[in-house]
Amino acid sequence: MSLNLDTAVAQLKNLFPDKPNSWIRRALLRMPYVREVREGLYVVEGVRELGDWKPLYQVWWSERERRWYCTCYFSRFGHVRQRGICTHVASVMLYRRYRRVLERLEKKTVYFATAEVECLDVRVRGAAEHKVKDASPAKSLLDYAKPRRYVVYVIAEGEEVVVECDGRQIRVKGEALDYRVAKALLEEE
Repeated sequence: MSLNLDTAVAQLKNLFPDKPNSWIRRALLRMPYVREVREGLYVVEGVRELGDWKPLYQVWWSERERRWYCTCYFSRFGHVRQRGICTHVASVMLYRRYRRVLERLEKKTVYFATAEVECLDVRVRGAAEHKVKDASPAKSLLDYAKPRRYVVYVIAEGEEVVVECDGRQIRVKGEALDYRVAKALLEEE
């Protein structure tokens, strides 16, 4: 799980401390199916594996009543779902928190770093977002004994990262970039 999603989940857990982890898990599973129609109105696609029997659920914010509503509240046993806050609403709340965390992060400058190392065991400590890929072009006997690895990571300003190569610490200097650019480079690698 990415650091950004961890923050959003922690915020939702703080808002609903009595909710079980299964409720959070179901909200997380629904999150990819949330779409914003307009400010305060969302559509959540139904997921059969989670017990949904409708293809779509609408979730909206009632300014007058200062609360979230879901179309599942107006169906059989809807009053129970409303009292317990359904996971359709929870997924929208999680989606909104995740989006806000990302928007704040996207405005920050981060550091993007790459390194090519020769070692069997590579560990990256301190970078929330990183990748370690095999950089050996062909598999010769030497490539198996001392494989080349390509390390890429993104960190926020002020954070420290330790890249360990077979137990040795390696210093890698990062380049200051906009978060969106660094994230795109990380995905590209």
